[in-house]
Amino acid sequence: MSEDRSTTSPSAGNGGTPACGTTTPCPVVCRLVSITIIRNATQTNVTGAKNWAAVKKATDEVVVEATTNPNIAACWQAITWSGDSGSPGDQPNQRKLSRAASRKFHIEAELGGVRDSLDVWVVWATVTINVSGTTPANAAQFGARYDGTENLGARPYNGGNSAVGKVVPEAALSPTGVNAVVRAGWALRREVISHFWIDGAKLTGEPRAWSADWVNDDSLAPFQRMTPDVNDKIFDRDAPNIEAFGANNAERYDNFRQWTEWNGEVCSDRASWHWQARWQRTAAPQVTLKDVGTGTIALPATPHFPP
Repeated sequence: MSEDRSTTSPSAGNGGTPACGTTTPCPVVCRLVSITIIRNATQTNVTGAKNWAAVKKATDEVVVEATTNPNIAACWQAITWSGDSGSPGDQPNQRKLSRAASRKFHIEAELGGVRDSLDVWVVWATVTINVSGTTPANAAQFGARYDGTENLGARPYNGGNSAVGKVVPEAALSPTGVNAVVRAGWALRREVISHFWIDGAKLTGEPRAWSADWVNDDSLAPFQRMTPDVNDKIFDRDAPNIEAFGANNAERYDNFRQWTEWNGEVCSDRASWHWQARWQRTAAPQVTLKDVGTGTIALPATPHFPP
């Protein structure tokens, strides 16, 4: 019979040393179980079991934590971190990943021949307000409405007796390739401050027509495309207009601001645009001013057309 030297103690008469597991403790064998995110990233609206995402932020780093077997400090200190391994965490089994810039992290850990990894997508968006050219192919199209074209900008219709400001806000998402991983949870939000007069009187019955501060002006769902396309873009659409309101004269001056959110968290800077227009019953054509563009305008305190 062969002798199992790892578990059998030589007899004291042979002058041997007691074997591991008898009177001598056995060395600890450490193995990695897994790594996961414990703070400041989520898998809500994220595709893939190894993918996590967080919105870009100057503080609150993403914290990665390893579990080992046994789950003790001596094993944690032996973990080998690689890839985008970030900086040390508060414990030896943790690493911190900065959210200060939009990027993709790939982090790996290895211990006792077991390896695990995960990806963290730090997301952000850059909003552009399209007020010229034509409607992007992946945005909601205008079709036959208004002037019947996909031309953007201040467009007359009804023989010049109506006008519309055709605008397509778009958000370019980062990092590149995020469309395949973070496909849901996106929103393009909008607010407006408006001064709208009818025959020189303030149109105060509707908050979006007359306001002293920003009020919600989000588009309806049919006018948005919130699933990122292959170019990592999402799209909104808006069309403030001016036409006959059953009155002699009408005028409106609007400042808008748009931004992106992901899972309800602000995920971009704000981008501003404006619309201003006047309609005069006795003029030919009746639209005497139509202007849409980026940036804001000074909202007049008194009407152009007197009461």
